[in-house]
Amino acid sequence: MLSSASTAPDVRVRRIHLNGNCQILSLGSRLDPAHVDTGPFRAEVISVLSPSDIWRRRLNPALDDFEDRATLSMTDENTRVLHHARGRKLLSSMVNSYVHSGETVVGFGNGGSESMTLFVKRDDDDRIIVRKVLSEALTTANWDRHGVGVMLPPFTKARRQAEYLQALPDSVRAYFPEAIDIIDREIPVPAHLRSNGETTHKEVIVEMSYVPGDEVSRFVERHSPPPAVIARLYTQIFSVLHRDVHTVDRVPAPGATLDTSYFRKIEDRLALCRRTAPHTFNRRLLDTERIVVNGVSYLNSSALLARLRARPEFAAVLEPRFHSLVMGDSNTENIKITNVEPLLRAQRLIESDAASDEIDLALADITPESLGLRFLDPRAIGFRSEGRQTRDDPMYDNKPWHNSIGHYDEIHHEQFTMRVRLDDAPRVDIEFVAGNPYQRAYQVRDVAAHDGRTDETAPRGIEDYFRSVMTEVYGLDDPDSAQLRDDPFWLIRFVFMMGTHFTAMPPFHFQSELDGTLTDTYQTQRRPVAIYCEGIKWLNWALEMLEGTRTEFLGVQVPPLPYPHENNTDRKAMS
Repeated sequence: MLSSASTAPDVRVRRIHLNGNCQILSLGSRLDPAHVDTGPFRAEVISVLSPSDIWRRRLNPALDDFEDRATLSMTDENTRVLHHARGRKLLSSMVNSYVHSGETVVGFGNGGSESMTLFVKRDDDDRIIVRKVLSEALTTANWDRHGVGVMLPPFTKARRQAEYLQALPDSVRAYFPEAIDIIDREIPVPAHLRSNGETTHKEVIVEMSYVPGDEVSRFVERHSPPPAVIARLYTQIFSVLHRDVHTVDRVPAPGATLDTSYFRKIEDRLALCRRTAPHTFNRRLLDTERIVVNGVSYLNSSALLARLRARPEFAAVLEPRFHSLVMGDSNTENIKITNVEPLLRAQRLIESDAASDEIDLALADITPESLGLRFLDPRAIGFRSEGRQTRDDPMYDNKPWHNSIGHYDEIHHEQFTMRVRLDDAPRVDIEFVAGNPYQRAYQVRDVAAHDGRTDETAPRGIEDYFRSVMTEVYGLDDPDSAQLRDDPFWLIRFVFMMGTHFTAMPPFHFQSELDGTLTDTYQTQRRPVAIYCEGIKWLNWALEMLEGTRTEFLGVQVPPLPYPHENNTDRKAMS
C-alpha cells in the first residue's frame, strides 16, 4: 500500500510499501481519511483523541471494535505468521499471500538465502507440505534474472533443486525429501519499486514432502550440546556423504575449474554486493591491499585472487581429482535429525560426569540410522552442470565446519557486534555475544587465527576434534587410505573451499526494510560484511599453506608441496 499524509503543502510525502488494506490509528488529533492516499486499497481511520480512549472501553466504539477484532484474530496460526513476518521484516499479508484457501500454516523453515519456507496442512489431508518460495520480491540483492552458473538467480536455483530431487538415484533418495510440484509464475511489481524496466517479479514455488525432526543448527541452539556430541554428529554426517553420496556418478574432474568455480564467482558476487550496497561494499572495504580483522592483517580479496592466479603450480594442489554427485549445501540448517534422543542421552551423561565407558557407549549409539539423518535444500549447481545433471567437487560437502569453526551460526543469527574503521587499511572488529548458545556449544577459540594449538588429549572445543573427525571419515590413519591416494591435498583444498564459500556468500545475507528498500550502512548490513571477513581469513590460511608458511591446521599436518617454496610469512599481528 502507498500511504502519504498531505495535510499541508510543505510536508514531504512519505511513501510506505504495504501492499494491502490499511487500518490507521491517529493519536491526539482527528485525521481525515481523504488526506491519506492508499491507492487501490481500503483505509479505515480511527482517531484516538484522549489517553482515556485507550484504557477505558465504550469511550471510543470504533477503537473497541478494532480491539475485539484484533483479539479474535490472535490464533496460533496468525501468531506464527506474525512472528515469522517480523523476523523477516515482512508484513503478515505478504506471508499469507502464499497460503491458499483451506490451508493452515503449522510452521516455518529457517534458511539463509532469502527463501521463504512454509509448512502447511490442507483441510482434507493430514500430511504436512513444505512450500518453498524463491521470489525476486523477497530477495534484496538485484540478481540478473538471466544469470547462469554460480550467478544463477535464486528463483531459478529453486527449480534446479526440485529437478535434482526428482532425479536422485534410489541408493540415496531416502536421505532427501520428495519434490511434489514446481510452480513458475510472475507477480506485478509495485510502481514505486520498479527499476530497469521490469514490471513483474519472477518467482518459483516448490512443494516438497515434509521431513520431521530438528535442523542440526536449531538443535545446537536449543540444547548447546557438548563439543564431543557435536563431533560425533559431524562424523555421521560426513560419513554418509562420503560413503553414500560421493560414490554416485563419480568421474575424473575435467580440470581448469578454479577460475570458473571459485575466482570469478568471488568477483561476480562481490560486484553484486557493490551494486546492492555501494556505501557498505565500497572500494575502501574491498579494494585495499590489506584488511585488518580482529587485529590481524590479511591480504584483501583482490590481492588474494591476484596471488592465487599468479602461481600456476597452485592449480596442481587445488584442482579436484574427481567430481561426483554432491549435496552441495550441507550447511547444518539443511540437515535434519528425525530422532534427537541419542544426542540428548550422550549430552546428559557428559554433563552429569558419568563413567567414561557409559559416555563412550552413548556416543557410539549416535549413528546415521539412530539419528535418521536427512538432507534438505541441495545446492543443485555443479561445475557446468545444474539440476538433474549436478556434479561437482565433493569438498563442498564439508560445510558443517563453517557453522561452528567458521562462526556462521553466530553470524547468521546475529550473535555479534561489529565495528568498522576505514583507515589506510580497513579495520573490522567482530565480537561475538558472550555466552550465546552457539558459543556454549562449539566453544571455538579461533585457534587458526591466533596461531594456537588444538589439544586432543583434553579437548575443550570443537576445534580440538577436527583431526579425529576427519581421520575417521577419510581413514587418514590407514596408509592405504583411498582419500590420501585420490585427494592428497584435501586439507589445503578444504581450507581454500571454505574461504571461497564465505567470500562469495554475502549477496545472500543483505537485509531490506519493511518497505523493500535497503539501509546501506555497516550496522544494518553487518551480517554480509562479517561473512566476507570470515572468507578473507580462510583464503589467507589457504594461501599460507600453498606458499609453505603454514604447516599445520587444527592438528592436521599440511602435506609436502609438489613444488619449491619459500618459508616466509605475509601475515603479522597488529595491536
